[in-house]
Amino acid sequence: MWNRAIVVSMLSFLVSACVQEYEMFGSSTKKPIEEKMAEWLSHPAEFGVAPKSVSFIKTYNAKLISYGNVQIHLVSYTMPDGTVGRGFVNGGLTWSFLGSDLNAISDDDLFQAYCGWAWLFPALQDGSVQNKFESSGEEERFFDKLKKEGYSDIHPGGRYKIGTSELTEFRTKRNGTDFRGVGDTNSDLVFPASDPRFNLPSIYFFLGQQIVQSVN
Repeated sequence: MWNRAIVVSMLSFLVSACVQEYEMFGSSTKKPIEEKMAEWLSHPAEFGVAPKSVSFIKTYNAKLISYGNVQIHLVSYTMPDGTVGRGFVNGGLTWSFLGSDLNAISDDDLFQAYCGWAWLFPALQDGSVQNKFESSGEEERFFDKLKKEGYSDIHPGGRYKIGTSELTEFRTKRNGTDFRGVGDTNSDLVFPASDPRFNLPSIYFFLGQQIVQSVN
């Protein structure tokens, strides 16, 4: 779907972080993984205080497009103020999506979103993915397609140009139900408000589907 050189370039950042993390932690040592997340949570840019507890949940052994096998660790944590969440430890890309409304997202779906975010974040930073551009008309054609499928009151969100592809996030309604999604005329991903994935940017799940070839 996208320019292969861009995909390879961005994934090299993610895989490099995975290799560093593997060399530091090994494949079965839980304590350093928990300590890494505690350090991240304590940073002034995050909670700014040490968590009350951090617990290792599982390790994802994933095969990512173009780069083979990597390991990404999932942990849960509780903060002194009672905030409960989950996060991923992966070398330089340790991260947690914040918000109590995310706790209903399954571990596997959250992992997919993390992989999508981990691909998108460095790509936006170095300009390989653009989020400010004039559409070639793809967005209008995509929204016309959604209208023919019964969606109405369509509001555009984030825009992403990846190679020659234009992806647009949106909020919409159909039969009185709120939806949130992302896509183009070739493919899209849409979640109803009843799906907990509705509470994270749809682009993360969309990209995660593209990147993760297999996982166990």
